[in-house]
Amino acid sequence: MGNSGVYFITCECFGAKFVKLGRSSDVASRRRELQSGCPFDLVIEYVQSLDEKQAIEHERRYRTLFRTMEQRLPQDSLSSSSTDKKRMTRWFPFTGEIEAFVQELKGGETPDSMQAFDPQALLF
Repeated sequence: MGNSGVYFITCECFGAKFVKLGRSSDVASRRRELQSGCPFDLVIEYVQSLDEKQAIEHERRYRTLFRTMEQRLPQDSLSSSSTDKKRMTRWFPFTGEIEAFVQELKGGETPDSMQAFDPQALLF
């Protein structure tokens, strides 16, 4: 696993598992920064090694895709309350399509949802 690029860090808290995605030139250091303010263990699930320009593009695309996937989650499948979700505003629930997406990336595959993802198609 490289230490630069787009990262997926998970955290189990409030009775659910969440994932944070971002980009960093030093993911291990970024995890330590996040951990210093978090009482729950943070785990680096996956780092997609990319140069800075690619990392910016991929992070933006993944974030948009995760927002779409999150909206499709049935509300009763989320075990966290709305109050807990407010505390985790920069994190996504690590379940369903989002979890499958990260697992496919970890396995070296291009997730099906990425192959069909075209940001311009969202406009029409």
